[in-house]
Amino acid sequence: MQRHFEEELAELRQQLATMGTLVESMISQAVRFLTEHSTAEAGTLERDEEEVNRLHMQIDEICLRLLALRQPAAADLRLVASALKMNADLERIGDQTVNLLNRAATLEQSGGEWPSVDLTPLVRVASGMVADALDAFIRRDVDLAQKVLEDERSADALRHDIETELVRQAEDRAHSFVQTMQLVLVAHHLERIADHATNIAEDVIYFLEGRDIRHQRTD
Repeated sequence: MQRHFEEELAELRQQLATMGTLVESMISQAVRFLTEHSTAEAGTLERDEEEVNRLHMQIDEICLRLLALRQPAAADLRLVASALKMNADLERIGDQTVNLLNRAATLEQSGGEWPSVDLTPLVRVASGMVADALDAFIRRDVDLAQKVLEDERSADALRHDIETELVRQAEDRAHSFVQTMQLVLVAHHLERIADHATNIAEDVIYFLEGRDIRHQRTD
């Protein structure tokens, strides 16, 4: 009985790792669409989203089965509870990458030169936070999870800087309203990805140390 339980927990961890790897790939694809001004390979990302959705349901099923049939306690219970929340955040990150793809498609259709704004720092921070949050879970590294929480402020500041620059360009009427708003939304989606990574990092800390730090941090 115990051996089967351990195998199910191992399967849960593996499925979360697989979903995380896929989500990281989707972020890279979406960023490429934006930086290369092309959505030619959009079908790949959309297929990946379908796989993420499938994994989302499968992981939920594993967690609910473990709770109902195994009645885990202590650290095992925290793992299952954290996995349920992490699963939801990973699925939402996948949704945000599709939102980025939609913004890229609208920008491509708008024609003309896009507003000049450097998304690279925010992309780097947001994608790095996702990678670090997943690594913290796999390696059981509280310090790395804490780093993700600290990086959240950088993501917020970078999003603010991008929006400020886009507003300045809009006031100069340098680009169309549609183009400006699409890039404002791009910054928003990237910040949301960072927010979901923060949630995952909080869940990792809860899983490893039993500390629920949600709503306890100050700006």
